[in-house]
Amino acid sequence: MYFNKKSFGSVLFLAVLQTSSVVFVDAKPGKKIRKGSKKKKEAPTQVDDFYYPADMPPPPKMWIEGFASRLHAQNIQKYEAPIQVWQTWRLDQAMWNCIAHYHPTALNAITKTHPLPRVPEQYHTSEARALCMIHAVNKLVPELVHVSAITISTWLDDLGLDSALMSDADALHLATVEKSPSPRVIGSLVAAEIIQDMYIDGWNYKGLVTADGGICTAHCRPFSDTFGYVPKNSPWEITYPHAWQPLIESTDLGCFYAQEHATPHIGFKAKPVILTRDELDAKELDAPNFDYIQEVADVITNVANLDDYKKTMISFMDNKINIDVGMIMRLRGKYSLSLEAQVFYHYGYTSSEHDVVLLAWKEKVRHDLIRPTSIVRALRDEVVTSFAGTHKAKDWAPYIRVMPHAEYPSGSGCICLAVAQYVDSFISDQYGSKSIKTMWEFHDIPPVTFTEMMDLVGVCGESRIWGGMHFSSSVPASYELCDGVGTKGYKDLMVPLLGTGAYAELMDDTKIKYDGHVFVE
Repeated sequence: MYFNKKSFGSVLFLAVLQTSSVVFVDAKPGKKIRKGSKKKKEAPTQVDDFYYPADMPPPPKMWIEGFASRLHAQNIQKYEAPIQVWQTWRLDQAMWNCIAHYHPTALNAITKTHPLPRVPEQYHTSEARALCMIHAVNKLVPELVHVSAITISTWLDDLGLDSALMSDADALHLATVEKSPSPRVIGSLVAAEIIQDMYIDGWNYKGLVTADGGICTAHCRPFSDTFGYVPKNSPWEITYPHAWQPLIESTDLGCFYAQEHATPHIGFKAKPVILTRDELDAKELDAPNFDYIQEVADVITNVANLDDYKKTMISFMDNKINIDVGMIMRLRGKYSLSLEAQVFYHYGYTSSEHDVVLLAWKEKVRHDLIRPTSIVRALRDEVVTSFAGTHKAKDWAPYIRVMPHAEYPSGSGCICLAVAQYVDSFISDQYGSKSIKTMWEFHDIPPVTFTEMMDLVGVCGESRIWGGMHFSSSVPASYELCDGVGTKGYKDLMVPLLGTGAYAELMDDTKIKYDGHVFVE
């Protein structure tokens, strides 16, 4: 039995598993590949849609060695923290939806319903899902992390994959009318759906909506404010003693600029993933009763007494992507996670981050409280001591950069608690352990071990106090505000996304695998 079918200029191989005498034929007559043949695994001149390049990381390594090394390590870390969370969450969403299209029961992460189309079962392989992901990311990144677009498209070109972006209309027609199972088609469809949702998710990623509810007509700034937040204090003068003050920052290349509050609208306008809007709005913190004289004295003392351990932890815990990638590497190693299991785990992880960022930002804007930097510098010529030595208060700085948003509560406290509770819920349900012990190595201090995730949370929170970025109540308040979101993310978001299936199926390596050019049992 012979098959010859073209799909949008690429060769689509069909596997008919009911017969043992299947012969696969490409577009050129006379070139036959029998089941189990040992044809050299090199990309053909005209690449077929299911060809898995030898230089492409194997599926279990696609998330870290494939995507994270090219996106998070290179460019995502350049964005402000809330946007990093949003970008990573959207990437995970694309990867999960690729799995859903090539899975018998998994649900679409956006609609929470069956993906359309669900590709025939003979294509439900890790390799097909990974190919779908790389094509989806190639189309998504120009909108999501535009500075990485060339990096990703060049990667596809180097692998011998087609990096040309398919139109939404062509992808929809090929997938739903011609029933194409091609990873390039499905990946394009996945990206198109996510991009469409990005326009209406409340983050204002294109900057098309203005603070007065109008439409930007030119020179629109991504993630610009749609809430209408205006700081009470100017960068040069504190008129309201307890209100947030924008700081003056510098490129150290002669350019000085005043901060704008990062994404002040998201807590009020962005759509939550785990919580409902009513649940998110109902979570509020009481105003802190700060004794600012004592708080400022404590901040100065903390920053003056930093040892190597505290300095290392401040920098390490500030970079949430380091923790994020470090955790998935440790889980992948400990539990031999498949690509599918990694994406399942990580979409819930970033969804938990997403919702607690919305919570924290809502409360930051609502309370609108001043940072330690502003109050210490207001002491002007008073002499203080810091990690930089003895100097005037007007020259004081915390150990690391102060992010451009209000002080209370701590966003880091919310993120660290949420992901710890999510990780513990995932491990408890799937592997029967209360938590996970992790060890982290550093250049300047001995290895640091956290016996469980809540130990990591404690250091994460304390590091914000040690470094002088927060006053004392902001970290405990963040725990109060964001408690339970990570647990809810696992139970109410991720488990239902399996549909009628089970997590164990994501770890099943006994299914048919794609080997080079042909499906093999």
